[in-house]
Amino acid sequence: MRYTSMDFHTSPLIPDIGARFDPKKFANTVKAANIESVLVFAKCHHGYTYYPTKVGTMHPNLKFDLLGAQQKALRSVGVKAPVYITVGWNKLDVDNHPEWRQIRFDTKTPLYYGSVPTDHDDPDDVIKDCSWTTLCPANPDYIDHVEALTREVCERYDVSDGIFYDICFMKDACACDACRAGMRAKGLDPESLSDAQKYYVEAHIATMKRLTGVIHEYYPDAPVFYNGGADMNRTEYHPHQGHFILEDLPTAWGGYDLMPIRAKFFEKYGKDVFGMTAKFHHNWGEFGGFKNKEALKYECADMLSVGASIYVGDHLHPSAEIDESTYAVIGYAFDYVKKIEQYCDRTKACTDLALWLSHRKNSDIGASKLLQVMHLEYDVIETGEALSKYACVILPDLVTLTQEDRAALAAFAKNGGKIIASYDSIFDELGIRKIGPSAFDQDYIKCKVEDFVTPFLAYSSAYKTESDGEPLAEVYEPYFSRTFGHYSGHKNTPYHTQPADYPALVKKDNVLYFAHPVFRAYNRSGNYVLEKYVESAIRDFYDCMIKTTELPSCGRVRLREREQDAFLALHLLYAPPVNRGNVCLLPDFPKLHDVEVSIKTDKKIRSATLRPDGTAVPFSQRDGRVTLSLPPFRMHALVILEYEAE
Repeated sequence: MRYTSMDFHTSPLIPDIGARFDPKKFANTVKAANIESVLVFAKCHHGYTYYPTKVGTMHPNLKFDLLGAQQKALRSVGVKAPVYITVGWNKLDVDNHPEWRQIRFDTKTPLYYGSVPTDHDDPDDVIKDCSWTTLCPANPDYIDHVEALTREVCERYDVSDGIFYDICFMKDACACDACRAGMRAKGLDPESLSDAQKYYVEAHIATMKRLTGVIHEYYPDAPVFYNGGADMNRTEYHPHQGHFILEDLPTAWGGYDLMPIRAKFFEKYGKDVFGMTAKFHHNWGEFGGFKNKEALKYECADMLSVGASIYVGDHLHPSAEIDESTYAVIGYAFDYVKKIEQYCDRTKACTDLALWLSHRKNSDIGASKLLQVMHLEYDVIETGEALSKYACVILPDLVTLTQEDRAALAAFAKNGGKIIASYDSIFDELGIRKIGPSAFDQDYIKCKVEDFVTPFLAYSSAYKTESDGEPLAEVYEPYFSRTFGHYSGHKNTPYHTQPADYPALVKKDNVLYFAHPVFRAYNRSGNYVLEKYVESAIRDFYDCMIKTTELPSCGRVRLREREQDAFLALHLLYAPPVNRGNVCLLPDFPKLHDVEVSIKTDKKIRSATLRPDGTAVPFSQRDGRVTLSLPPFRMHALVILEYEAE
């Protein structure tokens, strides 16, 4: 469960590569940091190998087989050593084979990531971020090369611990000459975006099958992962992954609330799921940048709380001397992981609430963030999945439903299940008829929320509907949409003094409908009043399985179960994130007091114990709920609730 990725993207301009590699120090430092597996490099983004090769080009300033030496050292102390091979970014092959580049379908120019060089750039101009040209993983000649390199690695080294292919899915179509020729051979139109997207997917799946087949010729059980393919919206690639690594650097993009929904989505496949963060203060490859060790500990606990194993990224110095400061930080976090992972492995989410994925990022992430603010555990479901285990299903904003889905949801509501829908996700069978979207860019909602009794900005506009349900909130339209021809003031047009003739929120039997895309709006705005409006409506409608007191909104609650051992694992996390510069950080971990958690359950709880220290947690159980009074805790509390097995 405790893995590291030891990046080694090393320029040919740097001398003495690997000159300070000490196999004993390397192995002992890794072992002392409680690490079980280290991803080591065969070929990097600069295009060089770190072993003697006949297929590629060994780094010109490396004098020995570094890959082999690393594997030998790691395995001498019982640590796994899977192998990294770059695919999408590779400067040497781009320079030698420009015909292998991926070409953007829209502009017909090479696909870059990061700083895009131009004819006006001076070679001595400083670049502040990545500057890679992307190769095409659908190009037959290039994949011949990747396959030959893979075979060479498999023949020279024991890769039973697995292979990690990086940068495999950039964009969704390619217009390189090889792809255009391949499209024509299949009767597809190279000028059609939809045909190019279809070909891109087919060619990438063929590449995945081909490379995995090569590896399994030598090591039938070796795990294989293609990075970039653990995207919730790229489901076509999921069957061809051996496991899933969810790369999420909260300090660099998106903050600390993105990984849970992804982990919940990929959990359903029954394959190993890893969360991947890094030791850097900010982003990948930041030499001399260190994350606060407590923040890394929090991130690891967060991964465990959603049932994921852990990858922590590092970047080895070109000298190959292992950085003791880095592995002291990783070791500190992994020491905690080692103490509690036995209670986290082979668990599954325990919930009666489901979030139906819309595959619209803002809506799905917004819903997930709101549920986390409400301290609710949830499952992620999609079309065709059974609804019988749930008390409530949420359809966020723009869910696409088949006729079978609509029938199943209507039957679910008729039989007592609760449905919460928003914006375009409502449908006639639920007793609320859509008329069409509002003509305005933004409008207002009037509904008493705490002390707010006047209309508040919705940061979106409503869908018009009609029903005989109970209106719970009103829409107030603006005088007009804000345009160059019609505008008022600095920001948005004020509202009419009378409400519109359609509701903002309506309850019809077991259906609660928000007329606005409230989840998308929340993800984009983070508005406090909007948050409380949605939260209070959901709490009034759905008997939440988990309820908390004295836990701040930044607190996170996850409830998981291991049925074979008859226990529930309750995770509570708390760390308020702050932005300093362009980085989202966790600098402080205040101690919480007087936190109570109430869980709806029909299980007879026998004991509640804090792990790893074994402290008993006071609890009571009545009326179908168990209520726990937690002792003061800091950062993470894990309570194991053992119950009487049936």
